[in-house]
Parts: sequence; structure tokens; C-alpha cells
Amino acid sequence: MAKGAGNWLPDMANEANGGGEKLLSELGFDFGKRRVGRRIKVEIGAPKASAGLIFMPIRWRAATEAGLFPTLEGELEVAAIGNARTQLGLSANYEPPLGMLGKIADRALFHRVAEVTVKDFLERIGARLDHIG
Repeated sequence: MAKGAGNWLPDMANEANGGGEKLLSELGFDFGKRRVGRRIKVEIGAPKASAGLIFMPIRWRAATEAGLFPTLEGELEVAAIGNARTQLGLSANYEPPLGMLGKIADRALFHRVAEVTVKDFLERIGARLDHIG
């Protein structure tokens, strides 16, 4: 993973960006036989390694119509678990769009959509790593 997000980020397209990477990806979830998704701009910062762990700053926002989509900021965490297993996690915060209305909708529904889309995103990264590993 430290060799660059272009090797493991699903559905990506690259943009040059000095010390980190700016990429386009897709965020979404499967709903029955249909995929519900949206293009996102993802920024991956330089990885930091520490005793079997790699931390990468990550930030994403909608590629278009960003006003209706939260911006997420956090760290992608990769941990070695034994010789042949790796744990992938994401610690992040986001602010719902649309002010107070967005916060009410977040409590009612959007936070569940956020959880499902983050889980899907991590699963697709894991599948891509399994494929190239």
C-alpha cells in the first residue's frame, strides 16, 4: 500500500499532487442488484509507518455537487495481523451538509448510509489488495 494508492484504490483515476495523491474513485453500496454510487475526489497523504502499522491521511468529497455530500477526513489504518493477514480500518469524521437540516437527516438516516458506504469502500480496497497480492 505504501507504493501508492494507484495500486490499491478501487475505480481510481490519478491526478499529480506533490507529496500525496489526488484521485477519483467511487463511493457507494449495493442495493439489491443495483449499485448506488457517486464519484468522489480522494486525497491520500504520505504514509506513516510504526511497528506493523501504516497510517495514511485520507480526505474525500464529492467530485460534483459537493454541497449535498459530506466531506470526510481521517486516517486509513493498515495493521499486520500474523504472517498472512492484514486488518484495514478507517478512523474519520465528517460534517453533514445542509446545516441543521443535514444534522437532523444524519441522525435519522445519513449516518447509516455513511457506515454502509465506508464498509463497502474498505471491502473493495481489501478485494483489490487480495487480487494484486
